[in-house]
Amino acid sequence: MRRWWRTLKPAEQVVALGALVTLVVGVIAAVPAYLTAAKETPTGSGSAAGSTPPPEPTTGPPGTPEPTDPPPPPPTTTTTAPATPSSPPPTRTPPPTVAPTVTRTPTVRFAITSATVVPNCSDVFGTGDEPAAGRTAVLFVRPAGGTYFYEQPLRFPTPHSWRANRVVVGDGTSPGQRFELHVFLVSDAYARELTTHDGSPYPVADVPGERLTSAAVTRTDEIGNC
Repeated sequence: MRRWWRTLKPAEQVVALGALVTLVVGVIAAVPAYLTAAKETPTGSGSAAGSTPPPEPTTGPPGTPEPTDPPPPPPTTTTTAPATPSSPPPTRTPPPTVAPTVTRTPTVRFAITSATVVPNCSDVFGTGDEPAAGRTAVLFVRPAGGTYFYEQPLRFPTPHSWRANRVVVGDGTSPGQRFELHVFLVSDAYARELTTHDGSPYPVADVPGERLTSAAVTRTDEIGNC
């Protein structure tokens, strides 16, 4: 350094000395700025001033917002509804019961429809319904205004009709006389008692029953179906 200084001419030494002074002044002026920068730089960063910090890692393409934790769900509150009494099941009203239509057969009244002029023995028939259980229809013959004579119970061969076969009207001395045919409704017990007198004339002063019908007939001199 000394050898280099000695080789310089006086004018060159002045220039060099001016440059050195300028350099020293610049260094002295830069010391405060350097100290200020040192204070602002975090300790231990290990990076030189003016260096670009490394980019932070990303998990998505540029422009994708960083994932954030979802907000916690709101607390669930359980509301207990007040107990209500269960409604009874609806009551079904049964359809009205329709009574079956009962066809009632009209009652056929008793009547004698056979001939009014008869021989000594003849078949007598007519119309009427068979009596209910416990009752019997019985035929009686009597001279006009006289006593009843038991003949026989009626038979019902077809509905609403009856018949009595070989009915005896009078005797051999009765041609031309008037007689009456009577149908009475009596009890089964009385009808059974009358059947014990079949085969012979059996007079009955007063028939214990309901008279159903009657008819007047005239005797002929014929024997008929005896």
